[in-house]
Amino acid sequence: MIIPSFNSRRTIEACLELLKNQATDKTFEIIVVDSSTDAHIEMVVERFPRVRLYRFPERKFPGDALNFGISKANSEILAFIGADCIADQNWVGETLKAHQSEYPVIGGAVDNGNPESYVGWGHYFCEFSQWMPRSSKRQMDDACCLSLKRWAFDRYGPFLEGTYCSDTVFNWRLAKDGYKPLFIPSIKISHINIDSLKAYLKHEIIHGRSFANVRTMEQNFSMLQRILFILMSPLLPLLLFYRTARRVFKNRIYLKQFIFSFPLVLLGLSLWSWGEFLGYLSKPKKRIGGSKEY
Repeated sequence: MIIPSFNSRRTIEACLELLKNQATDKTFEIIVVDSSTDAHIEMVVERFPRVRLYRFPERKFPGDALNFGISKANSEILAFIGADCIADQNWVGETLKAHQSEYPVIGGAVDNGNPESYVGWGHYFCEFSQWMPRSSKRQMDDACCLSLKRWAFDRYGPFLEGTYCSDTVFNWRLAKDGYKPLFIPSIKISHINIDSLKAYLKHEIIHGRSFANVRTMEQNFSMLQRILFILMSPLLPLLLFYRTARRVFKNRIYLKQFIFSFPLVLLGLSLWSWGEFLGYLSKPKKRIGGSKEY
């Protein structure tokens, strides 16, 4: 498995501890690709001799880190987990079991890793409501807690570099050939969400803008398409909030938490939408990374 890490000082140790104690007799490799601004990660990894650490002085976005990690991996099943995630004890076993099927890409459920944080709930609902626990097994347009067969990466990779949303773009590429990720709720992680209000609001703008940029680039948006999305952008916060609320009320696992935190959720989705608006306004950037042939 491959772990992209950037300034993950407060979360990486818990992430590695749970991976070390997986309830499986299967062997698996752990590769950490780190571009933090301090050397704390080296002190942490010393406690986990199975971990192979690669450090870089320059910032590596998730797609950059995954591409490098895959180049060093030996397995035919490639699994990815963030340094701000804690894997369920059966995560490795359930992932390997799922890949006995023909599906090239498989995703799992995402729980809230810091439920004591009010801001954390806002972040959780804004970004992970599609993959809440108790959801049913099904095909999806996008997957989180991602794992894939190596042939799928060889055919549809590499991941976009220098940006967020590279996993979303990868899933779009597979969808063009009729491969939708399979969501399996027994494959579960807990995400440690942003708990600073300032950082949360800033993150939503950046993430929304990144999504618009890669969408414009990957789907070859014309000027007319960009203008249409710009004109529709005032409606986007309400649409996103409706979709999020519908998922929560259907799933019902965190209904009380959603009602309690909905002002923060709406604010976050509004800033995500503002980021999208800015992304569609800006000139599309040159593609970095991407599929060799698809």
